[in-house]
Amino acid sequence: MVATLLSSLLLGINFLTTSTSAAILSGESFTSMYYDCCKPACAWPTQGKFISGLKTCDVNDQYVLDDTAGNYCGGGPASSCIEQTPWAVNDSFSFGYASIFIRGADSTEWCCSCYELEFVDSDIKGKKMIVQGINVNYNEDQINWFSLTVPGQADWRSQCQERFGGTFGEFFGANSTGLTNVTQCDNVPVSLQAACKWRYTWYQNVKGPNATFSRVQCPAELTKVSGCLREDDRIFNSTPSTAAPLLQTYAATSPLLVFTIAVLLFLSFPQVLDLF
Repeated sequence: MVATLLSSLLLGINFLTTSTSAAILSGESFTSMYYDCCKPACAWPTQGKFISGLKTCDVNDQYVLDDTAGNYCGGGPASSCIEQTPWAVNDSFSFGYASIFIRGADSTEWCCSCYELEFVDSDIKGKKMIVQGINVNYNEDQINWFSLTVPGQADWRSQCQERFGGTFGEFFGANSTGLTNVTQCDNVPVSLQAACKWRYTWYQNVKGPNATFSRVQCPAELTKVSGCLREDDRIFNSTPSTAAPLLQTYAATSPLLVFTIAVLLFLSFPQVLDLF
């Protein structure tokens, strides 16, 4: 009888543990933009349990097959791939990639995870994106932050200018400020121009809008570009709008969760009463 009781309690504890980790899968976040030509942090094989890893590219945008290859920004061959940039599906929905920080989690949990963002203010209020985390926001360790990968932002340490042969001058903006208008996108490498213009069209060049986020199963549209797929990706609903409410219903601190466990233990193991 005691063994049965212990087993039931362990089941409840396991349920609580699962629900506690689920609590970090949704919330509110600040957003911004960035772009650099370094190897994305999530491309390192130690950053999660992956079925397949994040693609990196060399200076000719050819895939680097060795996932342990050194960072381009440190003298190695592995740089970010040009195609890992945003694109609009329609006037209210886009796909993209991001550098992420989520409080209560670490990079092994969010690297190559996908999230639905819904912007809650600014001129893009109500618009949605699904983004895949390909980088780690090392500049932030206090608030949830999704920094979208968008060409036209400041070129960190001029690594992109070096990668593209230095023939475009300050094509990511002067004085590390990024570009300031859509016409400047015509001066960036042709392969980046569409994503650069996305910033001024779909995204309307807003500054730091807030958003809600919830983890979802990664769409094929994103994974076929990035190459990255997590082992745990299949456990998330493929319909973004239903993923977050289901998880939030069973948050670890939810009275509904406590009541549900109590009822299940009572109904399934009535012999517990014999202990009193």
